[in-house]
Amino acid sequence: MEAVWVLKPKIEALLIAAGCAVTLEALAKCLEVTVDEADEAVRELEADLLGADRGIQLHRRPHGMRIETKPQYADLLGRLLPGRKAKPMTSQALEVLAIVALKQPVAIGDINAIRGIESASTVETLAERRMIARSARLGPRKARLWRTTQVFLESFGLASIDELYKEGRMEEVFTSVYSGESGTSTE
Repeated sequence: MEAVWVLKPKIEALLIAAGCAVTLEALAKCLEVTVDEADEAVRELEADLLGADRGIQLHRRPHGMRIETKPQYADLLGRLLPGRKAKPMTSQALEVLAIVALKQPVAIGDINAIRGIESASTVETLAERRMIARSARLGPRKARLWRTTQVFLESFGLASIDELYKEGRMEEVFTSVYSGESGTSTE
């Protein structure tokens, strides 16, 4: 059994380097410790990072945990990295994203047919934001198909796409599509 004080910096390094959500089980396996030992070290690390003198925090999500900057530093980060600032997602983008999430894998032609308007540029914008990605090609004309990504799941706090089908979850995730509002953030 490795001491908690030895595990904490290792976990911190792993979470920072991963750049995405990591499960407790994956940490335990990597560190060659039990899940309970990893959980104890994670809880202590989380408490340490909550201190006022820290700019980062441990954020738990349904599909894992990650180290993120504290929200009060968002403006500061925006000044240093203006390209990384969260841009609001339009209602059109949310509409296309909802179609992809529900019908995936889906071709642009099918998205256009459902929406009644051309959606290629919106699909490309969502792909640039890594919310959707190309899937396999299908059919006699080899149409390019689109699917949601891990970035989509993380942005909306979903562990898996199946969570969209739980009662009320679809409306919660795509609130602005249903209410006609725009300006939902993707981060």
